[in-house]
Amino acid sequence: MARKRLSAVAIEKLEQAIGDATAHAATSAVFGICNMQKEVIRKLRMTADGVTDVTHEDCEADHLIPERLERLLYPKPWKVVFGGRGSAKTRTVATILTESARFRAERVGCFREIQQSIEDSSYQELVDEIERKGESAEYRCIDGKITHKRTKSKFRFRGLYRNINGVKGFAGITKAWIEEAENVSQASWDILEPTIRNKGSEIWVTFNPNKEVDATWNQWVQPWRDKLVNGTYEDDEILIIECNWTNNPWMTDELIRSKEKMKRVDFDRYMHIWEGKFNKRSDEQVFGGKWRVDSFEPQPHWHGPYHGMDFGFSGDPAAMTEVWVENLDNGPHGEERRKVYINREYGKIHLEITDHPAAMDQNFPMARKSRWYADSSRPETISQSNELDSISIPAKMAGSVEDGEHGSGVAKR
Repeated sequence: MARKRLSAVAIEKLEQAIGDATAHAATSAVFGICNMQKEVIRKLRMTADGVTDVTHEDCEADHLIPERLERLLYPKPWKVVFGGRGSAKTRTVATILTESARFRAERVGCFREIQQSIEDSSYQELVDEIERKGESAEYRCIDGKITHKRTKSKFRFRGLYRNINGVKGFAGITKAWIEEAENVSQASWDILEPTIRNKGSEIWVTFNPNKEVDATWNQWVQPWRDKLVNGTYEDDEILIIECNWTNNPWMTDELIRSKEKMKRVDFDRYMHIWEGKFNKRSDEQVFGGKWRVDSFEPQPHWHGPYHGMDFGFSGDPAAMTEVWVENLDNGPHGEERRKVYINREYGKIHLEITDHPAAMDQNFPMARKSRWYADSSRPETISQSNELDSISIPAKMAGSVEDGEHGSGVAKR
């Protein structure tokens, strides 16, 4: 006969009826606050009554967290942590929330803007943290729900987008954790905030900034951005922490290699992903993600130099480049492959058309010995430039950007 799996509700009723031998009273965990040399500089004990400094007591630290995130242990209505990858912010929040649930009856709502299934939530991150701390026997993790057996603390998971009733149904929330909050819309914030209204409740927000116009940035960081001191701002209502990989004492060699590779290959993406800066990437970037900065000298077998020009308009800068092209071996499917080297570059806002020849001569030694290629969308400017000092500027063909970017790589000197 097939064995039927008990539901979370059935298990909870069974535990209440007969008790659970593993759900014994937990002792207070000791948090070790670590500096960047991985030294424990303070020890704090989390209890049902708050946080106690036990630095001078004879006890070992059970869990280590970065010094930059120490203030997360203390009560505050709004706690905001923003920054890039490798900062340990997500794991630290998971550590603190699961520890808090061991000492008091918590009702934790874990939210993201889009959650189509439990796999899209922070459920697995919390389960992994519970297992890492060796507390699996204290928790029941089943059917996409997490419950502490003794305190009856509960973790539940929801998406915010177009889910008004689902969010409002989270009555009695003591803590709300909004992960990947850069994606949360103003409409979602307008629904969520009034829902978290219990006395002593807290809203925890973690995210990597995306765009300067995003609702989360403007609601939770921008009003206090200039008041941050050493990456932190705090008043009676809100705690804001900027935390990046530079604040994580436990950056692994694998993370460092990944970080450095992205820094070489795609600096703008690196600044967003790792340094927590606004995302400057755009579909208008022809070689987005395909370039790196390195030293080189033009080689005899390279083709060039080729000179390119974008005239700019209004607030857009005029831009000029000197490039060389190296033919590479064909790809696995016989496609042609080339590498483009940018040897020299120049840019200026509001560069008058009559000043183009001087800029070309001053910045490009071979300006008068090679052709210049320009954007065909400004034929009147090309016509004027052709009349100046006999500099030839044939128009760039439509579609040449799309044709040229495939199978190309760029090295910028």
